[in-house]
Amino acid sequence: MPFTVGGFMCPRDEEALADCLRDGLNVYIPELATGLPEYGIPPCEPLLIPALTIQQSAGPISITSTYTNVSVRGPASMRITNVVVDTSKHEVIAKLYIPELRLKGHYALSGKLLMLPVDGDGPFEAKYGDIDAVVTITLGRAHRENGVDALACDRLDVKFNVGSATMKLDNMFGGDNELGNAMNMLLNENWQKLAKELQGPMEEALRDFLKPLADHAFGTLDADDILS
Repeated sequence: MPFTVGGFMCPRDEEALADCLRDGLNVYIPELATGLPEYGIPPCEPLLIPALTIQQSAGPISITSTYTNVSVRGPASMRITNVVVDTSKHEVIAKLYIPELRLKGHYALSGKLLMLPVDGDGPFEAKYGDIDAVVTITLGRAHRENGVDALACDRLDVKFNVGSATMKLDNMFGGDNELGNAMNMLLNENWQKLAKELQGPMEEALRDFLKPLADHAFGTLDADDILS
């Protein structure tokens, strides 16, 4: 018997259900930036990362940098490209594509480069591009007063790979533009390292972005329609 997800009538067959979930959730994602008050979902963009610290130590580079009050824009531009439903494992695995994530915040950096002291403190901007992500959702049951269990999003994990990244740190070396530009160039030449260090906090931020949508979308369904 079919049921409704995001205005779409979804069959219970795993393959057809996966396509239906993909289409239904893609309808909601662009609206998450401003929120869905009718479903109790507050505005989800920008995402906020309170603080994170990165330590880089390789060869002549030994630098510690801290980023605070980081805002992230761009998650609402994501699209779900593929969904796989495995009812026997109680899992939904979705592949996402995000064209760009834009980060802004404050940084503080200190360390050494080729035995020379390096320091900076000020605003920063960064961009991640061509992001492929995999979201794994573990499904469960939530009790309802009417005795029919609702479907629940027990767990949601995000892993992603970045195709490109750039970063700009202002006020490096006390405002010395020449040294600051050289340092920014060095950082951007090693963007894979920076992207890897920032990956964990970004995955947590994307999880926080997607969890309210998953909670709502699955919470409207009866568990017996999905779980075997």
